[in-house]
Amino acid sequence: MATPSAVPHAPPVVRKPTAVLVSTADACRVGCRFCFRADRGSDVLDLATYARALSRLKELGIHEVCLSGGEPTDHAGFRDLVRISLQFGLPVSTVTAAREGVRAERLTSAAGMLSWITLSADSAQAGRLGGVNRSLATALPLIRQLPRGRVSLHLTCWNLSAEEVDHCADIVLRTGVRLEISPLLPSERFSPVADRGSLTAQWANDQKLLLSRFTLSDALSKNLEGYTSPFDPTAPASVCASSRLYLSASGEIRRCPYDHERGISIWADRSEMEARVQRLFTHPSRTARSCLGICHS
Repeated sequence: MATPSAVPHAPPVVRKPTAVLVSTADACRVGCRFCFRADRGSDVLDLATYARALSRLKELGIHEVCLSGGEPTDHAGFRDLVRISLQFGLPVSTVTAAREGVRAERLTSAAGMLSWITLSADSAQAGRLGGVNRSLATALPLIRQLPRGRVSLHLTCWNLSAEEVDHCADIVLRTGVRLEISPLLPSERFSPVADRGSLTAQWANDQKLLLSRFTLSDALSKNLEGYTSPFDPTAPASVCASSRLYLSASGEIRRCPYDHERGISIWADRSEMEARVQRLFTHPSRTARSCLGICHS
């Protein structure tokens, strides 16, 4: 759990929130073993709670919404969540592992209203370790049904093959989708390796393969520089630099999704909510290994 830092390490100055990451439900039927989901239980975000939250958050300066989960398309009112955000004048994106069936139907029915869609996929070895089948091959048919120019394919990498990198390049060329990359990261519930050296070596091998077909953006390169720092005991402490808030399925606002101790109910009055949200930025939480999975901060 994140705790306030007593001695921040050169924190960037972030004074107010600009976006909100929304957890649509605590439960998830996808069940990735390496998931960094902050809340696990049975809460499902109801529309009245969501509308109230967006009303308050817009007053605080939020101008962007991202629907996540769990799996956001498991929410029966997924399309309604998108429409409510737009009614408040807030563009809305989503991160999803949808492929077919009801999930794909819900996603495609709302796709025209979404500002961006991030479709999750895993390398073969990452999928094996995670116990899921979000393959590149199964992503392609759905990508073709989504608005061109508003889709990212997010690949979680572990022990990549040259064939997989070639497949990624082919998908990018054929569909115009943007490729996003994350190494497979350990969490409190899951660890693919026992030591930092093995993690660093594996990522170096995967990165070499990726660079054979892709040029990494400056923003991605900067994010990736920090992926092994949580395993380095000599790395300096740092604090949250995100300008994004988090809304839990139960209707609680946090800055850090893992900071359960300082959550704020969206039913609190305006003045209390404003003061407590401001304190989340003047006294930010320390970053931890989990932060890399959600916020990349």
